[in-house]
Amino acid sequence: MTRPASDDLQVLDEALVRLRRLWTASRAHVVDDLGRRVEMSSVLVVEACARAESALAEVTVGDVAAFLDVEASTASRMVERATAAGLVLRTPSRVDGRRAALRLTDSGRGLRARATAARLGWLGAVVAQWPPEDVHVLASVLTRFADAVAATPPPAGAEQGPPRRPH
Repeated sequence: MTRPASDDLQVLDEALVRLRRLWTASRAHVVDDLGRRVEMSSVLVVEACARAESALAEVTVGDVAAFLDVEASTASRMVERATAAGLVLRTPSRVDGRRAALRLTDSGRGLRARATAARLGWLGAVVAQWPPEDVHVLASVLTRFADAVAATPPPAGAEQGPPRRPH
């Protein structure tokens, strides 16, 4: 297989930077049951818990960290905020007494439904004038790209910013 031209990679990089807008803009549409704006980190925790609940006996902070590709300490703080917002419930683990199991509350499930509807509504508006075949191709190619990104670690030394300090 041949490598893409560097111009194509540049265009892809620019498009990906611009696409970050989807998550940033969707924040304005996500509110809790009382109409209060919810932090994006809590929306991500809710999504991680919802997806893990369908595959695992119980969801842990470690599962959230793995789904979000963040350190366990970062996931723990994110889960704490989602718990304080009433979106996630921490209960003692039935598997390991040293851990907590996470469950979505009714409010968390409602938030997920609203966040998903907002994202899908916006995506639908974005591609409303596209032929359905083009939307299908985009979905297929973007899924393949996301899978490849997940399976390919960044090259050594590719970190941006100062190096992380050991914990």
